[in-house]
Amino acid sequence: MRSLLLEFCQWCNNSWFGHGIRDSRWLFPFVEIFHLLGLGVLGGAVLMLNLRLMRLGFKNETTAELAGEVQPWMLGSLALMLASGFLLFSTEAVKMYGNWAFQLKMLFLALAVIYTFTIHRRVTRADDARYGAAVRVPVAIVSLLLWTGVGLGGRALGFVTTSVNSVSMLLR
Repeated sequence: MRSLLLEFCQWCNNSWFGHGIRDSRWLFPFVEIFHLLGLGVLGGAVLMLNLRLMRLGFKNETTAELAGEVQPWMLGSLALMLASGFLLFSTEAVKMYGNWAFQLKMLFLALAVIYTFTIHRRVTRADDARYGAAVRVPVAIVSLLLWTGVGLGGRALGFVTTSVNSVSMLLR
């Protein structure tokens, strides 16, 4: 499995879009702008929905109504972030393969997506009276922690370096 992931990273690194974005002066920042816009929209939607779930805001409508309203924004921004994130990843895929911050970000992303579309969705789509605070509050807190982990993992990428020696050892 590990060598399959490394081969995939090498393919991304050597792809035409990986080279194109990496070799362009303006394309990486352009793609990153869309990635960050998606992050802002997704973060805002997640925060709004979880504040409502904890009964700390947006009290003019039910949690299910708000969940229905923010769902297109969450899905659209998540799709934008995944597509732009893949393009950004492709510029340094082999380097990211050995980066613990990237690995942590991907772990949090997988957990956040699974949690959001299973447990979190079940609670936010239910009638407000169905679940008490003992369920709603922990569900909201876990959601916020998972998505915060994704963001912090992404932010850490700028500070965690993978040595050239460790990457070259992977390529052998």
